[in-house]
Amino acid sequence: MFNLSDQIAVVTGSASGIGAACARQLAAAGATVVFADIRFEPESGSSAALPLTAHLDVSDRSSVERLAHTIGERFGRLDILVNAAGIFPRGTLAETTEVLWDHIMAVNLKGMFHCCQTLVPWLSQSPHGPSIVNIGSVNAQGGAQDLLAYSVSKGGVSTLTKNLARALAPARIRVNCVHPGWVLTEGETAVQRATGQPEDWHVRAGAKIPLGRILVPDDIASTVLFLSSPLASQITGQEWTIDGGASLSCN
Repeated sequence: MFNLSDQIAVVTGSASGIGAACARQLAAAGATVVFADIRFEPESGSSAALPLTAHLDVSDRSSVERLAHTIGERFGRLDILVNAAGIFPRGTLAETTEVLWDHIMAVNLKGMFHCCQTLVPWLSQSPHGPSIVNIGSVNAQGGAQDLLAYSVSKGGVSTLTKNLARALAPARIRVNCVHPGWVLTEGETAVQRATGQPEDWHVRAGAKIPLGRILVPDDIASTVLFLSSPLASQITGQEWTIDGGASLSCN
C-alpha cells in the first residue's frame, strides 16, 4: 500500500519521539531516509546496520545548508521532507523570557522555514510528486497557558503550511501539516517526571481522552506516511489533527 522505494526522505528531529517514528515508518515503506537531528554527531555517516544520519541544527542556517549540499551531492534530488524538529519548554506569559521566546521560535518556526527554503530546490527535482509534512500541534489553536511561546510557534507552522502549499503548487510540491495531541514521547515523559507525576500518569491522562489512551509516536507517523505517499497525491494545504478525539466538543 505504501511503496516508497526509490524515494529519498529527510526527517528532522529524528533522534527520538515523533521524528524517529516517522523516519522508521518511511524507511519500512522502502524510502531511503536521512535521519537528521542536532543530537547526531557530525559526519556520523551510515553503515549496513545503521540508518543514514546527519547532524542538523535547524535554527542554524549554515547547518541546514550543509545538509542540503549533502542531499544534492549524494542523491541529486529529494522526494519527502518531514519537519519534525521541535522543542516545548513550558512558560506562562510572566515566565517567558525574551531569550526563551527567541529560542523556541528559532527552532520551531524559523527552523522549519530554513528547511523548506533550502531543500525545496531539491524537492523540485523529484519525479515522484514531492511532499512536505510539517509537525504542528493542537496547541496551535490557542494552547495551554504554560505553553505560550510554543503555542504561538505552532500557530505559525499552520500559516507557513498553507502559504507554502499555495506557493509551491505550480511545482507540484504538496505541503501539509499534522497536529498531534498529547503524545507519549521521551521528552514528555521527562517533563511529567520533573513535575512529580506518578509513573502511570499516561494511563490516567489517556482515560480522559475519548478513544481511551494517550497517543504514541507511531500514531502520528502513520498519518505522515500516508501524506508522503502517492495515496495523498491530491492533498495539499491541509491540517490533520491526530489526538484521539481530545479536541471534540462534548455537550
